[in-house]
Amino acid sequence: MRELVELYFHQAGEIMAGLKKALAEKSVPDVDHLSHKLAGSSLACGFSAMVPSLRQLEHNAKAGHLDGGAELFAEAINQLEIVRRHMDEYLRQPRP
Repeated sequence: MRELVELYFHQAGEIMAGLKKALAEKSVPDVDHLSHKLAGSSLACGFSAMVPSLRQLEHNAKAGHLDGGAELFAEAINQLEIVRRHMDEYLRQPRP
């Protein structure tokens, strides 16, 4: 499980870096693609906290705009860090 969690957070970090760049460059297709990709993998792993922000980014991009993108990105980053802290804590607990 530890390996899967580490892989998820590594890939999530790469996707968030790409998403940050896409937002800065106002690349609507990249924001659409990356927010969709991370929302899907987050749901598959059961890490749904950041999904609403990512889905809104994706929805906005599909509508052809990035309104509120910085705020939605900041919320997704914040939620990702909360999930990371909880998973780190969970994985540090002794197993029976």
